[in-house]
Amino acid sequence: MRLDILMQTKRISMDHKKLIIAVFIIVLLNMLFFLEFNRMQMKNIFRNADEMALSIENKMRLSINAVEYLHVAAEQIFKNKENLKPNEALHVKYVNENGTYALDENKDVNLLGFGKNALSDKRLLQEMEAALQLTPFFQLVAEQNKNFAWIYYYSKNHFTVLYPYVSSADFQFSPVVEKKPFYHDATPQANPQKKLFLTPLYMDAIGKGLMVTVGKPLYYKKHFLGTLDVDITLNNFDNLLARLDYFNNESVIYNNKNQIVASHNLIQDFNRSKIYKIDDFLDVSVRNMNETSESLQFKDSQYIFVKRLPYVHLHFVYRVQAHTLWFKSFLYTFPIFLLMLLSLYLIFLYQKAKYINYKLKLQAIQDYMTGAYNRRYFFEVARAIFSKALRKHTKLAVVMMDIDDFKSVNDTYGHDAGDLAIIEVKKILEKNLRRYDLFARFGGEEFCVVLDDISKEDVKKLFEKIRKDFENNIIIYNNMKIRYTVSFGIAYEMADSLEKLIKTADEALYESKKNGKNRVTLYEV
Repeated sequence: MRLDILMQTKRISMDHKKLIIAVFIIVLLNMLFFLEFNRMQMKNIFRNADEMALSIENKMRLSINAVEYLHVAAEQIFKNKENLKPNEALHVKYVNENGTYALDENKDVNLLGFGKNALSDKRLLQEMEAALQLTPFFQLVAEQNKNFAWIYYYSKNHFTVLYPYVSSADFQFSPVVEKKPFYHDATPQANPQKKLFLTPLYMDAIGKGLMVTVGKPLYYKKHFLGTLDVDITLNNFDNLLARLDYFNNESVIYNNKNQIVASHNLIQDFNRSKIYKIDDFLDVSVRNMNETSESLQFKDSQYIFVKRLPYVHLHFVYRVQAHTLWFKSFLYTFPIFLLMLLSLYLIFLYQKAKYINYKLKLQAIQDYMTGAYNRRYFFEVARAIFSKALRKHTKLAVVMMDIDDFKSVNDTYGHDAGDLAIIEVKKILEKNLRRYDLFARFGGEEFCVVLDDISKEDVKKLFEKIRKDFENNIIIYNNMKIRYTVSFGIAYEMADSLEKLIKTADEALYESKKNGKNRVTLYEV
């Protein structure tokens, strides 16, 4: 009794030690998993921020490419403008006594302008006609770039062809609009190098809020004609940054004028109609940080991503509080780890049950010694093969095979050697038969094979080869070489039933035995 108590105490002590070790391992793994998850989060943030910067740049590049495309189209149209006969431009009418005029009839685009004597100037009408021929190009660009607010040509002669359509009742031109950067930045005084330009932020004259313009001045024979522009609203950039939200992160895009183009969580009570300066919201030390190249930078308890986009005159900054990241790592790590333990246990139970079911199924369908299918399962599958062959009118071969003089093998070498001989039958059949052919041990040293969709010549040739394989096969048992032969009986074609085919194959096997064994006999049904 004392020994039992001592053993039980020792067992409890060992269980406690194992429990302490298990808890220690769990805590250690949890810490490692926490650190790894935190590293993965930082890596994901870096990748997402980098992709966001690329997406911002690509959107602006699309705008630049669109303007370049329109500029090329306009150059081709305007170089022949002096030969154009005004057609659609003749439909432009004055809409008030102040000299404001509009096309209004065309619902795809509108031509709007001002000038009391403009509509009697032949050259101006030719320029209007040329500008209106840009309409299909405007439409194509708009279809490919859904974030463009306006696409237009603005002439130094105080008119514009504007897409999409806006009526003169909603917007009338005046000289004031020409002071806005979309036109001013294209003029020879502001842009003597005739370069493509990106404007600072400004308020849209037609009421679509703050926007930025990408434009390029158009010249004809070295004379400034006007500008081809696309206007981009800023809401699209706000939506882009919102997609990067990660536990109330802060992100901002600002231009070379230090104007905030878009932001997320940086400005409280953010007003989209107001122009904000980056100086008021982002410390100069952050703005002057080196570009983030491989991983997030750590500064003042923050992880920071900085990217400069010089081609589109923009800067992108993303930052997240370190404690926020750590807290999120903890929130994700601990439940996942517990769930992993539970999942592991459930998987173990499932696999154990699955293995037991698998073993039970194998025991139900397999011969215990050879691993070949047993007689019961053979008939279950063979009947399905027979029915399929009957429906499709394909040829079926049923083969009965039996080891010759098997009793002498047992008597000479022992029953273990006889078992090896039977197991060898399965191996040789597996090596020679097709993957979908069916064979089973019928009992003792007798096997049955069913082959679907095979010619008489092929089945005869196949089992002649198998017969020779048995004839040449040598089994080594207790340093003894054992050789034996096998006889085959084949029933070919179709019969009324599977049982009749098996009976015919058995009769053919009997014929092989009667005629000297170690041979293949085929009966056509």
